[in-house]
Amino acid sequence: AGLNLKHVQKLASKGKLLVCAGFICRISQYPTHYLVTPNEVSKDNRTYACMWGRAFHGERVEKHNPFVWKERFSMLGAMALDEGIIATRVVEGSFTHELFIGFLHDDLLPCTNPYPAPRSVIVL
Repeated sequence: AGLNLKHVQKLASKGKLLVCAGFICRISQYPTHYLVTPNEVSKDNRTYACMWGRAFHGERVEKHNPFVWKERFSMLGAMALDEGIIATRVVEGSFTHELFIGFLHDDLLPCTNPYPAPRSVIVL
């Protein structure tokens, strides 16, 4: 019907493939229940803004989304494969270096164990 929608697929360069393979070799020496993986997410008024759309060839896709910066919340969580989420911290705004170190020291490290034991390897 003249509509066109395409998705760009990102591919790693060959140099990055060697780095990834090296990481996989190193991380695979640990049992999965030893690993703890922290991750950060954030939410503001633009989080659910859709960046995809359909239009006829030669026409623009327009959608009205908020451009204002309002409240932004960031969350750090750490997950262990054997227990699920083991530590979280939510802040208004973004995480700074000090807040991240505080999360590691106050929230995550008390949930970990000395190596070798479950939850003893933090993957950053």
